Amino acid sequence: MSNKQYAIVIFIVVVSALGFFYSGYFLKEIVIKDNNSNTPQETKKDLVPFFNDEVVIITKNKPHYTLIANASRFPNENGLYTHRQKIFSFDGVEWTSKFSTVDSDSLSIATTPTIPKWEVIDDPGRVLKQSVKGNVQTDKSFIEFNVPLITNELGIRSLAGYTVFRSEANGELTIDGKKYESYVLYTRTYSYNASISLIALSKDPIGIGTDWIAFWDAEGNFYNIDETIVDNKEVDPYKSHSIAVLKDNEGRVKKSFTLDIQKNNDIGYDVNILEGVNRTINVKFLNAVSRNPTNQFVDNKIGQLEGMIRFENGRIIKGFGIYEYIRQ
Repeated sequence: MSNKQYAIVIFIVVVSALGFFYSGYFLKEIVIKDNNSNTPQETKKDLVPFFNDEVVIITKNKPHYTLIANASRFPNENGLYTHRQKIFSFDGVEWTSKFSTVDSDSLSIATTPTIPKWEVIDDPGRVLKQSVKGNVQTDKSFIEFNVPLITNELGIRSLAGYTVFRSEANGELTIDGKKYESYVLYTRTYSYNASISLIALSKDPIGIGTDWIAFWDAEGNFYNIDETIVDNKEVDPYKSHSIAVLKDNEGRVKKSFTLDIQKNNDIGYDVNILEGVNRTINVKFLNAVSRNPTNQFVDNKIGQLEGMIRFENGRIIKGFGIYEYIRQ
């Protein structure tokens, strides 16, 4: 290689290195923006992390003992993270609830008297496989939950600043030492610009109406149904949406974005899922507990339901699950 050729090669290498450096620098400064949004862009320094984990675990046999535990984390003005923890448990007769708020310098789920332990264990390969175990303390019982495998297979949102994964799985609920085989729905939210819970609880209502169902039928098929209407269409990034996700008993996932959900005289739902799923769900409410009892700006309840899935050919399968509605 001549000196001239050698100099050209060195020049190309240097220019390439500088290109990588500056492209990385500019990428670092890229702002996160919803492609459908007309709102001003947000720089990294303006983004506010909101992380949330929620486990819904309901025993397979009646009276379907249930635990719903929620752990959210977001920054506060003191430079720490506010941890809000909520647990709701159904003991076969009635619901009880317990809440706590603590500050921590970590985004990991804080250890509190309400939730003494909540551990998410990543698979060594870090590829969507995790296990979860923990325990909570209600006013009546010590409850442990164990979920050997979640795979984050139900993608609900996939935006740059707002991602939600759900996992449907089998697990075990232990109440005062007695073990029960259970169904599990685990939700993980990673958000940098929005949280439905923070929006719904605000003092400036935007007119959110949400109806949500998690339903397991007797053949082991799972249905996640969510219809949300936002009256103020300018709100960003939370928008009106409809989604139904079917995970069948062989693990196959189908999604529909066309559904009709009707509240049936405040005693249940009639849901018609179209677009490939083509099934109807008829359910009735069994009980309810307020999710935010001290907030006057929102009517937000969760509870158990039971009912049936009706196929196009008329076949019917019974089942049970959980519902939540929000009226703001």
